[in-house]
Amino acid sequence: MPSRHGLISGRFGTNNGVVTHGGPASKLQIDERLYGGPQPHNQLLQRQIRENGYVTICFSNFPFRHCATWFGLGWTEMHSPSLHAGSEPAPEVADPVCRWLRHNEDRDDYFLYVNFWDPHRIYRMDPSWVDRFQDSPVKQVWPDEAAIEGHQSIEGPFTANGQFKDNVSTVPLMLGSVRSREDFEHMVTGYDAAIAYTDQYVNQVLEDLRRQGVYDDTAILISADHGDNFGEHGIYSDHVCADEAIHNVPLIVKWPGVTQAGSVINSELYNVDLSATLCELTGSDVPDRYDGISFADGLRGEVIPERDYLVWGHGLYTLQRAVRTDRHLMIRTYDDYGYRFDPIELHDMDADPYQTRNLAQEAPGIVDEMTLMLDTWLGEQRAKPYAIPDPMEVELVRRKNQNAQ
Repeated sequence: MPSRHGLISGRFGTNNGVVTHGGPASKLQIDERLYGGPQPHNQLLQRQIRENGYVTICFSNFPFRHCATWFGLGWTEMHSPSLHAGSEPAPEVADPVCRWLRHNEDRDDYFLYVNFWDPHRIYRMDPSWVDRFQDSPVKQVWPDEAAIEGHQSIEGPFTANGQFKDNVSTVPLMLGSVRSREDFEHMVTGYDAAIAYTDQYVNQVLEDLRRQGVYDDTAILISADHGDNFGEHGIYSDHVCADEAIHNVPLIVKWPGVTQAGSVINSELYNVDLSATLCELTGSDVPDRYDGISFADGLRGEVIPERDYLVWGHGLYTLQRAVRTDRHLMIRTYDDYGYRFDPIELHDMDADPYQTRNLAQEAPGIVDEMTLMLDTWLGEQRAKPYAIPDPMEVELVRRKNQNAQ
C-alpha cells in the first residue's frame, strides 16, 4: 500500500497518508476538485501522464487486495485480470495483456502498467521450476546453522517457525518452517524459481512487442513494491520491518534515446523519484506537490544531485522509521509487534550487511547524528504546505487504543 500509493501520488507516505495496509492510515489524502478529480498540484501519476497525450492502461488486481480505491482511478482503461485479488498466477495476467497488445497494434503513445505477483510469497508454481537451479547452489553464506538455531525462539508472522499455520506448508516450493541451513536454501531456491517463472511471462509480453516490431521503440521499466527478508532479524520470505532487504528494490530501465545498455545509476533513489521521472520523460510537468525528484538526467548518463541519506518507513507489522546513509542504517521502532527489535538499532552495513549486531550502545554519536537527520527530515515534511498529521502517529494511536480495549 505505501509504496504503490507513493508511486501514483508522487508523495511520501507521511504526506499522502498511506503508511499501512488498512485503517485510517491507509487512506490516500488528496486535495480534490468538486468536478474533475484531484487538484492539479497533486494529480495522480496515471492521470498526469494521460493529460500529456498518453493512453494509460492498468492490468492489476491491487485495488481489490487492500481496498486501494484511489489506485484504480485516472487510468484510460483499468483491467482486473481475475478475482484472485493479488494472488493470481502469471498466466492470468500475461494472457489478457497480450490479447490487449494484439488488439491494439495500431495504438501509439500508451503507458501500460502490468502487475505480476508470483515472486511474492507464497510460491505456488509447479515445483519443477527449481530444476533449473540444480547446478546453482545458494552462494549467500549467511544465515549459517548457528544463526538459524538462534532464530527458532523468535515469534511472529514469517519467522522461522511462523511461515505457515502449525508449520504445515501449503506449497512444495516452501517448507513449513526454517530449522536448518538446508531449509533456508530450499526457501531461497523456491524464491529464485518464482522469479524465473515470472520472467517467462514477462518475456511473453516482450515477445508480443517484438512480433509487432515495436520493441526497439518501446520504453520498458521493471521494478517492485518491496523486497523480502531472508533471515534478517529472524524474518523469512516477507516484509515486517524497515530493514535494508525490504527497501532495496530492483529498477531496470530500457528507454530508447535515453538509456545506454549496461549503464548503472549508483545514486540513492526513492520510489517517488520514479513518479517524477516518468512525468518528465513523457513530457509532463511534475505536479507541485510531488515529493520526488526526477532522475531522468541520470538515465541519460549525466550527473544528478546526491542525497546524504534516505528515510524509510514500515507500518504493516512493526511501526518503524529508518535512516540510511552511505554506511549506516539506524532503525527507530515505535511498535515492535512482538518481534525482537530494540527501540533504536544501528548497523554498519559495510561490515554487517545482514544486520546481526546492534551498535547503538557502542556508537551513540552516530545515533545522535542520524537521529538529527530523521528529525530534520520529519521537520521538512511537516513544513510543507500539504502537510497532514503524521499517519505513523495516527496508526500508533489506533494500535494503543485497540490494545487498551
